[in-house]
Order: sequence, then structure tokens, then C-alpha cells
Amino acid sequence: MVVVLLYVDDIILMCSNYDEVARLQDELSLLFEMKKLGELGTFLGLQIESFEKGLFVSQINYAKKLVENFGTIHGKNSYTPLDVNLRLSRDKGTCLPDPRPYRALMGSLIYLTITMSDIAYAVGVVSRYMQEPRKSHLEEAKKILKYINTSLDIGLLYEKDAKFVLQRYAHADFVGDRDDRRSTSGFVFLCGNTRISWSSRK
Repeated sequence: MVVVLLYVDDIILMCSNYDEVARLQDELSLLFEMKKLGELGTFLGLQIESFEKGLFVSQINYAKKLVENFGTIHGKNSYTPLDVNLRLSRDKGTCLPDPRPYRALMGSLIYLTITMSDIAYAVGVVSRYMQEPRKSHLEEAKKILKYINTSLDIGLLYEKDAKFVLQRYAHADFVGDRDDRRSTSGFVFLCGNTRISWSSRK
């Protein structure tokens, strides 16, 4: 039994029974004008691949373009998104002449956390400085891009036969911010072996 994902205009139908999906499509078409667009492959920058084992959701193409656009495709690799015990400050370093590219990068990185929860904390840290970004902040953001370039195949695998076991992990960095002494907390929920919800916030 394979999970079927079908895209109908702006509705995604998901079911393990193809006949049920077809029946629902027929019922909806009586009420609304709609087109059947076939099996879902991409949606809002997400790539969805269907395997016998389950579904794999990633943002490989989006991540590749992001790395290319910001010129970090060549050079040293990074195997962690952020240095251990990194302490950025809002006042240290030279201000960037134009903060708009930095802000655009932050928005793109935040969107990439949809499937890459491993960068959520790092992105949360560097996005604190969007108001007045400095050279040191940009350097750390580029390290995240170098990490992304070495881990483009990361995504979410929703296994078909996975056991429904819900797990939650949480962590906090108490009084860790150098500027305002606030704490950063984070959590992740897993269903089976797959992440279904996560957050990292100050």
C-alpha cells in the first residue's frame, strides 16, 4: 500500500487508497470548478518524492539556488551550521553599508527551516541582527550557507510503516544573549523517526 499525494488546483489530497482519492476528486468536482494536476511533485518550493518506503520532502533545488545566489558554492566546507559557544553582539564589528541583502538572506534561510530543522537555532541567532547587521553577522550567516552546501540531501522521510510513537525533546540556553541576557529555548517533536514540529526562539 503506497501513500498517494495528488495536487488539485490549490488542494493537496493524501490517502493510502487511490480509489478513495479518485472518489473525493469526483465529489469535489461536482461542487467546484477544478483541474486534476496529477501526483504531487513540487509545492511552494518543496520537492515531494514518493517511494515504496514512504514520502521524502526536501528543498534541494531551493537550497542549491540559495547557495549559488550568495556565492558560497565554492570554498571550504562546514559540517556544523554554527560554531560552538559562539557569542555574537549587536554592537561589535563594522555595519554593512546596505542591510537589504542580509535581510533577504535571513528570509530565505528561515524558509529553508521548513525541512532543515538542524539549522533552525543557527538561523534564529543570526536573524536577531536584521535591524543593523554587521560584518561579523554576515560571516556567520555565510557559514550556515556553507553547511547547507554540504548537506543538500537533508529532508524529511515519512515512512509508511513507521510506528506511531510521539517523542519530544527540549533544550534551553539560559541567559545566553550577550546584549539583553535573554534565554533561548528550543524543542522538537518526532513521530516515529521523523520530525513533525520544531522551534527555536529567544
